[in-house]
Formats: sequence, structure tokens, C-alpha cells
Amino acid sequence: MRGDFWYNKHMDFVIMKIILLILFFAFGAVLGSFACCQAWRFRYKELGKRTAGGKTIGKRSLCLSCGHQLSAVENIPVFSWLVQRGRCKKCGKKIGVAEILSEISLGLVFLGVGWLVWPEITAVGGVGWKQILSLCLILILVIVLTIMWILAVYDGKWGKLPTVLLVVLNIVAVIYAGVRAISLAMNGNFEMGLFLLELIGSIAILAGVYFLLYIISDEKLVGGGDWLLALPIAIILGHWWLALMVLFLSNFIASIYGIIQKIKTKSSKIYFGPFLIIAFVAVFFLKDWLMKLLW
Repeated sequence: MRGDFWYNKHMDFVIMKIILLILFFAFGAVLGSFACCQAWRFRYKELGKRTAGGKTIGKRSLCLSCGHQLSAVENIPVFSWLVQRGRCKKCGKKIGVAEILSEISLGLVFLGVGWLVWPEITAVGGVGWKQILSLCLILILVIVLTIMWILAVYDGKWGKLPTVLLVVLNIVAVIYAGVRAISLAMNGNFEMGLFLLELIGSIAILAGVYFLLYIISDEKLVGGGDWLLALPIAIILGHWWLALMVLFLSNFIASIYGIIQKIKTKSSKIYFGPFLIIAFVAVFFLKDWLMKLLW
């Protein structure tokens, strides 16, 4: 009887965890769709356009080719794209691969966020200040990832990083670092001197390197937006070793992509923002394992 009780309780936890992860994937996919939509809005605003497909751009999503306003069924992340085979239901024009890639990739990233949330939800002894601060960090992380995905879509499509988004991202990153410092202090693992030293080291290695490349190469190797994107990444990671990993991984992935692109299109131009963001996500979720490698 006791074994059956333990088994049932364990299965309830497993089912709850699966449901939570599914919900987080769905939430991430919705934000991935939102990121694509906002990237296009920023682009049209930059170009001074107010219409798409002959219709005025409003709050609702529409087909950029014919102006058809998408219904709720046509707006379901991943599902709608697959059912419609990546085409507008009305005019049949291609929607684009970036949209579904953004939805799936951010959905998968949010699976990782859900994995981080789970221990706080199931914490023994109720919810205290430590759990609240941890959940605040995760909420800020959600905002960070959403902004980053808009930047990744925009840079991937048009080779630019909107300044206003970079400014907002840096502000949110500073808030994240502040909340993280308070959380460490409440857990008894905080030394102000060491915290600042590690933070400065992270900024110097990641943002500093890209800033120097930006100045020395006169924007030929690194754009002005790249070092401004590297700065909040360095602030959030807050450790020179993790910043070094992002520096290595982003350049490694970009190099592989560059080789493939050179073979296929003979073009050597690479927009670096998406690779920085991919490397950040990988390092952030693997940071505990990476820190063990250091020590």
C-alpha cells in the first residue's frame, strides 16, 4: 500500500512536470511568433511604411503579400504554418521559414526555462524570498529572451540591430544582475568585490573584444550593434569564463555557417547577432556544468 502511494505521488509529479513543459513550449512558440511579428513591424517603421498588401498595418497580424488579416486559427504557432504548408490561406504566397523556425526554437528554449522553474514550484517548505527572487530572475529571463529573438530575426533578415531594442535589453540586463546579486546575498554566497570583478571580467572579455574589433576594423569585422548586444549578454552571465565560452562558441558556429554559405552562394557576409544569441542560450543553460569544468 505504501509503495502504491509513493508510485502514485511520483507519477503525479511526472505528469505535472510534463504538462508544465508543454505549456512552456507553447508559451515560447507564441513569443517566437510575436518576435517575428515585431521584427516586421520595426522593419516597416524603419522604412516608413504603413501598409502591407494594400492594407494599413494594425494590431492584428496580416499577410504581407495580400493584406489578408489572419484569423485565430491561422495564428496558432507551428500548427497553422504546418497545416497551411507555409503559405497564406488566401493568396497562396509563401509565409517564410523564419517564422516557424522562430516559433520552434523559442519553444524549445522555453522548455529549458520550464526546467528551471520546476524546482522553485516544487520547493519544500513553501514559497519564501529565495524562491520569489529565483522566479523574478526567470521572469526577467523571459523578457530578455523575447527581446533577443526579435533582434535575432531582424538581424538575420536585414543585417541590422535596432538601437531601441539594444538599449532596452541592456537596461533589463542590469536589472537582472541586480536581482541576481540580491539573490546571492540572501543565499549567503555573495561577496561584492568578487561579484564586481567577475562581472567586469565578463564585460571586458565579451563586449570589450567586440568593441575593439568594431573600432579597429571600422565595422568590417563587427558592427556597432554587435558589441552592444554582447554587453547585456556579458552582464547577465556575470563571469569571465562563461563570457569566454560565448565568445568561442559564437565564432565557431558563425565560422561553420560562413563556410557553408561561401560554398553555396559565394558570399562571405555574416550577420553576427543570431550567433551571439544562440551561443548565449547554450552557455546560459549549461553554465553550471561549464563552471564545474573550470574548477
